[in-house]
Amino acid sequence: MQSQRPGNGHRQPHDHRVCPNSGDDMAGTVVEVGSSVVDFRSGDRGAALDKLGAEHGAYAEYAIAYQWNTFHLGPDMKFEDAATVPMANFMAAIGLFAMLRVTTGTWDYPRQKSPLVVYGASSAVGAAAVRLAKISGLRVICIAGGGKSFVETLIDTSKEDVIVDYRQGAEKTVKEIESQLGGKKLIYAFDVISEKGSQNFFWPAMDLNAGQVSFVLWGYREDIPKGIEQSTTMAGSLWKELMPLSKRDRLGMRVGGKDFGRAYSKLIRNWLREGQLKLHPHEVVPGGLKGLEFALKTLRNGKSSAKKYVISIEDTPGIKHASEKI
Repeated sequence: MQSQRPGNGHRQPHDHRVCPNSGDDMAGTVVEVGSSVVDFRSGDRGAALDKLGAEHGAYAEYAIAYQWNTFHLGPDMKFEDAATVPMANFMAAIGLFAMLRVTTGTWDYPRQKSPLVVYGASSAVGAAAVRLAKISGLRVICIAGGGKSFVETLIDTSKEDVIVDYRQGAEKTVKEIESQLGGKKLIYAFDVISEKGSQNFFWPAMDLNAGQVSFVLWGYREDIPKGIEQSTTMAGSLWKELMPLSKRDRLGMRVGGKDFGRAYSKLIRNWLREGQLKLHPHEVVPGGLKGLEFALKTLRNGKSSAKKYVISIEDTPGIKHASEKI
């Protein structure tokens, strides 16, 4: 699938820290489809996740996406809004349903009565995880700091959802989590920050034999007891099986990435249309691609909380539009 960018293309900058192919979210109009594509045709409005690490990145007037990680957009959905959706929600779905396996899907009951801890709940992936957890009927313990006021809009206090402020320190955060567990141990934790010792804010409250934690940045945490299963949620497993560096590493989905993407792209489309899935707060950066450096540096320096940045390709000075000769 190829999406049009002149005049209506939008990109979501993302700080991958390792992968050089930034800006993987896209939204626009389909201009051409491959011979095996059956779900899309020229003229369709859609949003997609670019194949991570591919040469055909998202910062261009035209971009390529695969049909199993692309979803249709309703006529009222703006492209700049839609560009905030793919990465965060695919990552959240992979983390909850493929890595932690809190349930087989939103159509099934949770496997355990244990709540889900989301560390970094105000981030785009964290907020998406909270939203999907609520669609799935899970109780959520959100760990957040400066974005607490935003996280309050995601939870349901009548279902005993709570927010724990990590700024009080790891020890107090763990104690507050334990107080919410009523003497039981935590089974599920999704750490969407995955750095600077973030695991120390929740793992001491986990079940040492049945606990499961999934990170979004690769690396086996030696300080976590071996009885707690560790995994890394990786969007790259939507396209291929990722090879672990050692037997104890679990990187993304081992198999079924295409089928997972195909199923959840349709669910994401429906949740958006039904209003079950809300958009993350975002800001369109002035100047199109000229504003990309500002957006990426702001993200990398940790100066943005509970907000995404969107790049509108058509706003780039000097760009040639579809009506012009290219």
